[in-house]
This record gives sequence, C-alpha cells and structure tokens, in this order.
Amino acid sequence: MITQDTGFSRVLPTGEGLFAFDDMSDILAAIDAIRSDYDRHSNAARSVARQFFDSDVVLSAVLQRLGL
Repeated sequence: MITQDTGFSRVLPTGEGLFAFDDMSDILAAIDAIRSDYDRHSNAARSVARQFFDSDVVLSAVLQRLGL
C-alpha cells in the first residue's frame, strides 16, 4: 500500500507492505520495492492491516476509551 504521509508513519510501520510518500520520488521508490518482491510486500501489508485495522483491535480500543 502506498499512501500520502499525513503523519501516520510516526505510529505505523512503513517500508514493508506500507509505504508513505511525500513526493513523486517516494512513490516511484515504493513501486520499485513492491515490484521487486510483491509476495513479501503483499504479506506485510496484510499483516499491518490485521495488526492495526482489524475490527477486533479497533473496536476494543474504542470501547476501552469509552470505559466499556
């Protein structure tokens, strides 16, 4: 996944499966990296999604913040 760096790179792991970009050279470097080992980056992206965005993870954090 290649997405504009809006600050998420401070809290999420980037460089394998998830790439943050600020300019076109970052995008091109990310594309090259992904093309060079698609399977590794695909698996890493899936892992980041499960670790940080899975509904159990997100919902648990929301409920905890609500005190429930």
